[in-house]
Amino acid sequence: MPEIENPNDVPETKSYLKTGLLTPRFVKFGVVGASGVIVNMGGLYLFKEFAGIPYFIASLIAIELSILSNFTINLLWTWRDRAGEGTLWSKLLRYHVGAGATAFLGNYLILIALTELLGMHYMVSNLIGIAVGTLSNYIINDLWTFRKRS
Repeated sequence: MPEIENPNDVPETKSYLKTGLLTPRFVKFGVVGASGVIVNMGGLYLFKEFAGIPYFIASLIAIELSILSNFTINLLWTWRDRAGEGTLWSKLLRYHVGAGATAFLGNYLILIALTELLGMHYMVSNLIGIAVGTLSNYIINDLWTFRKRS
């Protein structure tokens, strides 16, 4: 899988987008992501509807649960071939930074904006937010969190 040394190198970026995304690893990432959607949406619903936690706080808890769940499955399955590279803690930290950034910028802010500004139901807003962060999350994980070491 090609690695991008200089993100401004357009031919290299185009090559990655063609060969880095159309792979069995991307399919695995999608399966793991689907499980994360279930964890996130289920957690959000349970924390809001049954525990009475406001949706904007329940979402943060649900996001964290899905981040930890997805990290574990991605480490053991999606990027199993790279699991031995680097320490578990360094990968977990990088995963949290990458997934946390896409979850906050994509998922959480869109959840709040669509729910508060457009009056959408919080579960629909959350699903849209998850969809927005998915591709960037894969690229961050492939090139940084579970990167190949030379």
